[in-house]
Amino acid sequence: MPSPRFPIDEAYLIGGWAESFLWGCFTFLFFTTLYTTHVKNKRPVNFTISAMLMLYLLATAHMILALIRLIQGFVAYRETIGPARYFAQISTRINLAKDYIYITNLVLGDAVIVWRLYAVWARDIRMAIFPVLLVVAEAVTGYASCSLELFPNARYETVALWGTLMYSMSLVTNILVTAVVAFRIWYVSRSARLAGLGGVNYTKLLFLLIESGALITSAKVVEFVLFQYVPADSAVHGMNALYIVYECMPQITGIVPTLIVWAVNNGYTQPDEYHMDSTVDLAFATSTQSETTAVPSSSTFSFLDAAKVGEATVETMV
Repeated sequence: MPSPRFPIDEAYLIGGWAESFLWGCFTFLFFTTLYTTHVKNKRPVNFTISAMLMLYLLATAHMILALIRLIQGFVAYRETIGPARYFAQISTRINLAKDYIYITNLVLGDAVIVWRLYAVWARDIRMAIFPVLLVVAEAVTGYASCSLELFPNARYETVALWGTLMYSMSLVTNILVTAVVAFRIWYVSRSARLAGLGGVNYTKLLFLLIESGALITSAKVVEFVLFQYVPADSAVHGMNALYIVYECMPQITGIVPTLIVWAVNNGYTQPDEYHMDSTVDLAFATSTQSETTAVPSSSTFSFLDAAKVGEATVETMV
């Protein structure tokens, strides 16, 4: 049975087109979110907004380098080595720069969801230790995999091993953190209702977090599976469909957290039972802390960034 084939030049061409489309969507969403955050809602700059800005800049730089490579491969070197062999040279400086940006974008995107976990669990550092270690391991393995390409005699098996570890760490981080954050919000909301503290139901917020986590996780699963089929000898006509998803990931990693901020700014995550001028008592306290904070339900509720030690005043998502 013949092995699956997807030419590398076609993969990069389709990936570049898809990335440029997603970058356009990301650009519109990014500036719309900035407007609703700072002009409409007068929100201050915090970690999430700063990370969103960095993700957009990294995604833009990645898209620019991808466009330059497409021009070089299909125009500048078309009559010499040809597009396929040009794209197969993954150790060129411009491709390595693009890969370093990709890894930085990936690590920063996972750092955002770990910050979300830390905030939701009342800034309890114990809950964030293991996810932080996963992100650090992801960064180390990712940069190591990319840096090995700088050595002329680097073995593909070694590079692939470090790359596999990077994908695995990122995948585990996304699944674990999304599940723990969703459980925390569900548990606190349920406890408040059972205690008669307002009966607030955050179903919309739960679905938003779960669906956004599922979107990134699905993309990373596809990317991980396709990575296993990349030809070991950089064959130009092997199974190179990985590069379609690979080119798009910096945009997807930035779009999803930005979309969450946009949804909060526009009121799509308001509690299901929402009444003006009423008061809801909620606390994201640890087991040794029982203080609660009365929060006017007319404010925008936050479970991602607004958390204090021992309690979270649910005021803003961004």
